[in-house]
Amino acid sequence: MGTPEATNDLAPTSQGQTLGEYVYEWVRDRIIDGTLPTGTRIRERDVAEEIQVSRVPVREALPRLEAEGFIRTLPRRGAVVAPMELCDVIEVFDVRAALEVLAARLAAERCAAGADGSMLSDALAAAEAAIATGNGQAIARATSDFHGAVVQLANSSLLTDLMVPVQGRVNRLFNIANDRDAIDLHREHYDLCDAVLRGQVQRASALALAHVEHSRADTVPIFERAARAVSGE
Repeated sequence: MGTPEATNDLAPTSQGQTLGEYVYEWVRDRIIDGTLPTGTRIRERDVAEEIQVSRVPVREALPRLEAEGFIRTLPRRGAVVAPMELCDVIEVFDVRAALEVLAARLAAERCAAGADGSMLSDALAAAEAAIATGNGQAIARATSDFHGAVVQLANSSLLTDLMVPVQGRVNRLFNIANDRDAIDLHREHYDLCDAVLRGQVQRASALALAHVEHSRADTVPIFERAARAVSGE
């Protein structure tokens, strides 16, 4: 009989969060910010030792990470951090063009009906403060939080659930391709926030789509050049 697994599951978790969810978020966040770069092996033992849990919640987290495109399982190597390839990036923008426009429309409709949009104003102010620091990771995080606030204000539980894996990939993109002018980015956020808070549904939808397509135009060429470099073209 083998040695029993350790059960020193001491990792701090928020109320209602399982250890599997904690491990999932811990690994996901390190893939998003580049701490775990593409190709890094994700060993159950190493993760368990790092955050002081047994291997059981690590095993629970890995299938979700794979389903959401953060890792892939390779023969003889096990789980490794998956690359973001050109096809993945295009898919992300296609989905963003649908879901983020919907979020902006629903959020504007709610504001038009009298909903409190202060969470969005606060997220915009936080993004402006992050831009002032010039810290790329802080800007990426604040940008993600702003988009998350739009979704939260939309108040659709189904949309919120759909955006979880999408936002994770978008956050990773923000960290990989972060060359966009932060001032220009903030200006678009300001206009979108203004339209949502004023309850201008059509304007908010149009601005959200323009914002996604502007980001697509800036980001996709970066991955196209990388793909050509790999293929030797």
